[in-house]
Amino acid sequence: MFNTKFPIYAFTILIALISNIIVVLFTSKKSKFTKKEILCMLIYENIGIVIGAKIFTFLLNPEKGFNFNKLGLSSYGALFGSILFLLLFSFQFKKSIKKIITIFAPSFPLMYSIGKVGCFIVGCCYGIKYNGFGKVVYHYSKIAPNGVTLFPIQLVESVLFLLIFIYMLNCYVKKKRNEKTILNAVIMCSSAKFIFDFFRMSHVYVLISINQIISVCFIIISLFLKTKIHFSLNKKI
Repeated sequence: MFNTKFPIYAFTILIALISNIIVVLFTSKKSKFTKKEILCMLIYENIGIVIGAKIFTFLLNPEKGFNFNKLGLSSYGALFGSILFLLLFSFQFKKSIKKIITIFAPSFPLMYSIGKVGCFIVGCCYGIKYNGFGKVVYHYSKIAPNGVTLFPIQLVESVLFLLIFIYMLNCYVKKKRNEKTILNAVIMCSSAKFIFDFFRMSHVYVLISINQIISVCFIIISLFLKTKIHFSLNKKI
């Protein structure tokens, strides 16, 4: 896409992590956590994001060897890592993981959206061959095939996940920061990742990917929890 030695991908990841801090500081305003606790949670979470993203990438591609600096970043690995480290914080300092997740959840789709812009620029996670509206051609990418018209799947994902973030933020502004909002967002994000995986070049010879299997699991669990919440509310009525 661009012939430059500037570390664009690393820069977008940095922007994503900074945006996470900004959003969490906003969503935690009316929480009972102190600023020091929020700061500690952010440190735990960001460490979990980087470690989880890289380890998950290695587990999916063990044949490439474990070189921490050169390993790519997996979105689901980042999610698992962040949740694991937030759980660690929760157990260590005896804080409600439910309240912590409520604060941190909205920034996940935003980070993914920003990260996908970086993917688009450098060419990773590139789409299938495509010659229609919005097609993209790389000329200097070290990852994507150069001179081939491709579907801009990274940009499509970026836009949709940005919309999901706006939906969540709007719910928080309207004081609807509850389990239902988070579960709706999980279903939307997981459904999008499941569908969009079909438009990646890496999926051409694959029946169903690991990411799609994880997405289906998230959808099923979220639907189950939504049903459980619905019935519990009806019992109270």
